[in-house]
Amino acid sequence: MRSSIARLAFVVCFGAVWGCGSRTVSRVPSAPPPSASLPSGPPRAPLATENPPATVANCGLFSGQGESTLPISSVGLAERVDPAHAPYPSNESERLLFRQLYETLIRVDCEGHAIPGLAVAWRVDSSAANGSTWLFTLRQNARFSDGSPVTAADVAASWMSAGVGRGNASELRPEIRRFVRSIAVVDERTLEIVLQSRSADAVLALSHTDLAIVKPVAGSPWPIGTTPARIDGPGTVPPAGSSVITLIHLSANSSIQFFVAPGRDRRDLLDQGVDLLLTRDPRTLDYAATLPQFATAPLPWLRTHVLLTAGPRAAPSFSAEERNALAKDAVRGEARGAEGPFWWESLPDCEFATAETPAPPASRTGRIVYDADDSAARELAERLVGIGTYPRANGLSSEALAQALRRGNESAYVLSLDRRPLDACREMHVLVDNASWIDPKTIVPLVDTRLQAIVRRGRSGLIAEWDGTLLLDGIGTIGK
Repeated sequence: MRSSIARLAFVVCFGAVWGCGSRTVSRVPSAPPPSASLPSGPPRAPLATENPPATVANCGLFSGQGESTLPISSVGLAERVDPAHAPYPSNESERLLFRQLYETLIRVDCEGHAIPGLAVAWRVDSSAANGSTWLFTLRQNARFSDGSPVTAADVAASWMSAGVGRGNASELRPEIRRFVRSIAVVDERTLEIVLQSRSADAVLALSHTDLAIVKPVAGSPWPIGTTPARIDGPGTVPPAGSSVITLIHLSANSSIQFFVAPGRDRRDLLDQGVDLLLTRDPRTLDYAATLPQFATAPLPWLRTHVLLTAGPRAAPSFSAEERNALAKDAVRGEARGAEGPFWWESLPDCEFATAETPAPPASRTGRIVYDADDSAARELAERLVGIGTYPRANGLSSEALAQALRRGNESAYVLSLDRRPLDACREMHVLVDNASWIDPKTIVPLVDTRLQAIVRRGRSGLIAEWDGTLLLDGIGTIGK
C-alpha cells in the first residue's frame, strides 16, 4: 500500500506523452460534442435521509448519440497501472480503472449531491450528543465481486491497520483517521461512524478513494471490491510496455478491455480501436477531431498546479494575466490560468502547527523540483527556469518527491492539488502532515488543468462524478 505522502506527490499525471510519430489525415468536421452539465460550485450538503437520491440525470456523458447505443467495451490507459496501488490511484489511468472495481460508502455526483454507494441510507444519530455520529445502512444483499457477502464488520476491517481488530480509533489506518474518529458495528448491515468534523457536509468526504472498501485475496495482486466487476485472471501489469487488463462486468455478463500503454503515442490507442480515452494531449485531441467515429467532451477543471517554497526565500507572485500567460505559453494541452477562489486561502476552522515549525534550511542548489511523470509540472518548472526565477529544474520520482517535501530543503516545488476538494481542511492537513513546513499563505497558484473524454460514437453509459472520474456502463450503480 502506498503511503499518503506518495499519493500526495503523485496524485495525478495529466501530461501528454510526446511521441515522434506522424500522421497525414484530411480534416473531417465533427459534430458538436455532447457533454453533461458539470458545475464548478461547492458540493451540496447531503440529506440525512433513509432514501438519498439515486443520481442526478444530467451527470451522464454521451447518452444521446443515436437511437441505439452500445456500452463501452474497450478503454485506452496511457499511464502505468500497478495492482499494488489498489485501491488508491496514483494517476488518471489507475483512477479510472480502480473506480470501476472499488466503491465507498457514499458517492458524490457531478452536482455535489451525496448518493448511495455501498450504503443506501445514512443519518445523524440524534441520540449522540457530539453531533458527528452517523449511522450508515449497507445495501441489502451486498456482495464482494467473488460472491461473498459484505457485512458491516467487513467495512470496519477494511479500514483497520493490518493484523488488528475492529472499531478502536487507534486501530484505524492513518489515512482513515483524517476523516473518521471511530467506527463500530451495530449489526450486520449497520455501522456507527464518528466523523472528525461536525459539519453537515463532513459526510461527503466519505466518498474519498482512501475510504474504498476492499478485501485482500490470497494469491492475487488485486484486492476485490463491492462493485459487480472484477479483474479476469491475475491481471499483473509489467512496469513498462503494453498489456491488457480485462474487467469482467458480472451483472451484465460482459467484459471491458483496458489497454495499458504507458509511453506510447495516445493517437495509437485511437487507431487501435478503443471506445474511450481520457487525455489532455493537444495532438491527440486534434487527431480525434479528424475522425468522424469519435466525439469529444471536456471534463471539469479539477486540478490546480501550485508553487511551494521553503526556507527564507520569498515565493514569487503571479497576477491573473501572468497565470494565463503560463497556461498559454508554457503548458501543452488544456490549461488555463488558475482561477480562484482558492480553498487554501479560506480555512477558518482549521488549526495547523506550521507557526511552531522552524523553516527548513535553504537549498544550496536553488533548484525547483516536480513530479517527473507530470508533464504540466515539468513545463511550468522549466518556464520558471527560463525566465530566471530559478537556476535549474529537476524531475523526481513520486517517492523521491515525497522525501524532498518532507525535508523541505529545495528552493521550490511544483505540485498538483485538487481544485475543489470535498473537505478542504482535510486536504490541508494532508499537506501539513507530510511537509510540516508548508504554510497555506505561501501556496502560489499557477494553472488549472483538465482532461477531455474521447468516446467512440454510438457508445453510452458514462456517468461523471464530482471528481471528474467516469463510471462505465453503470458498473458502480448496479444493485443499489
